Amino acid sequence: MKLSSLIVASGAVVANAVYSGDIVQYWVDQSALLTNNTLIGGLQSPPSGWFEAIVQASIFVTALQTKNESLAFQQLAVSHAAHDSLTWTYHGSRNFGNIFKVTQDILLKINISETDDQYWRAAAIGRKAAIQVTNARQDDKLNNFINYVYKPAAPGVYQRTPGSAFVAPDTPQARYLRPFGGVGDITKFRAPPPPSVNSSEYQPFVEYVIAQGERNSTVRTAYNTETAYFWRESSPIQWNRFAHNVIGDRYAKDVVTSAKFYLQLNYALANAAIASWDSKAFYNAWRPITAITRTDIWLPSGKNISNPAWTPLLSPTPNHQDYTSTHANFGAAAAAVIKKWNNGSDAIDIQLSTNGTGAGIGVITRRYTSIQQAVKDNGDSRVYGGIHFQFASDVGSEVGRVVGEATLEAFDTKWDQF
Repeated sequence: MKLSSLIVASGAVVANAVYSGDIVQYWVDQSALLTNNTLIGGLQSPPSGWFEAIVQASIFVTALQTKNESLAFQQLAVSHAAHDSLTWTYHGSRNFGNIFKVTQDILLKINISETDDQYWRAAAIGRKAAIQVTNARQDDKLNNFINYVYKPAAPGVYQRTPGSAFVAPDTPQARYLRPFGGVGDITKFRAPPPPSVNSSEYQPFVEYVIAQGERNSTVRTAYNTETAYFWRESSPIQWNRFAHNVIGDRYAKDVVTSAKFYLQLNYALANAAIASWDSKAFYNAWRPITAITRTDIWLPSGKNISNPAWTPLLSPTPNHQDYTSTHANFGAAAAAVIKKWNNGSDAIDIQLSTNGTGAGIGVITRRYTSIQQAVKDNGDSRVYGGIHFQFASDVGSEVGRVVGEATLEAFDTKWDQF
C-alpha cells in the first residue's frame, strides 16, 4: 500500500495543551525500558526487536490517520495506540501497571479532557490502529514450540554455556518469525559459513578472544574494557537512544515524520534479530567459553589452549549460538537507517550515555563523530567481553547492514506488511 492511499481522518482543530517533546520518542523510550530495563534477564533479542516494531507500526498508522488534526489530538491518538499495542505484547504480565502509569503521565501533559468528544475520537483511532497491527501479528510464529536437542559435543558444536537458566538456546522459534515490512524470506540474509574449526584460520580467532576477552586480561586496553561495558545494554534500547541523539527534537512537531523514522529503525532492528537467529540455528556454532574450557586438544596445529578456569569479562555468556552476533546485526541495521536520515552522511557529533553497565562502574558517556565507528565498537564489544569470536561480530555487522538497507528499500510500498 502506498502511503498516499491511506484514508486520512479529518475533524475540527482542538486547542489544547501539548506535550512539549517528541511523542514518538516518548513511546520509544517507555517501550524499551518496559522491556529491557535490566542487563541480564530482560527480554530475549528477537522479542525485544519484535515488540518495538509492533508498537511503532501502531503509532505510524495512527500518525497517518490523524495528520490533519491538531498536535495535541495526534499525541493523544498515538498514546492510545502505543498503550494498546504494548498491553497486547504483555498479556498476562506484571507490566500492566507500568504501562498504565506511563500512559497516565503523558495524557496529563496533553490535557484533552475525557469529557471532550475529541478525546474519544482520538482514542478510537489509536485503538483501531493497534488492533490492525496486532491482529496482523497473531500468527507470526513467535508462540510456536520449536524443539531443540543438543548435538554431541564435537569441536565447533554449540553446547549449553555456564550460567544458562534454559534447557535450550533462547527462543529457538524466533528464526521462523515473519519479518516486518515485506523484506521477504529471511533466509536470503543468512550469513556465509563461519571459519571451520579444522582450518588454520580458526586458531587466531580463538587466541584473540582468549587474550582480549578474559575477565582479568592484561592485554585488553582500558578503552576496550569500557567498550565492552558501554555497549552491554539491550541493543533496541541503546540504538534508539543513539538515534534520538542524532535527530534530536527536529520532528517533535511533525508526528508523521517522526513515526516514519522510528518505524523504519525498529523494523530494521526486528528484522536484523530474526536474520541473526536464522544463522545461529543453521550453523549451531559454539561460544568462545565452550572452545576455551574444552579439556582435549582440538586445534589442527596440535596446540593446547584448554583453560577450564577461563572466564569472560561479561558473564554469563548469552545462552544462544555464537554465529552471528545479534548485537552486531542490530547495530549495523540501525546504522543503515540512521545514516539515511542523516542525509546519507556518516558524520555526526553526539554524546551517548549508557543506562547501566552491570559492572558497578556507573554510567559511561562517550562522544561519537562517526556512525560507522559506533557500529564497529558495538560489534567489537562482544569480543572484548569474551562472548563472541571476532568473525561472528564482523559478519554480523555486514548482515545487519544488508538487512537495514533492504528494510529501507521495501518500506514505502510494503510498510503495512506488519
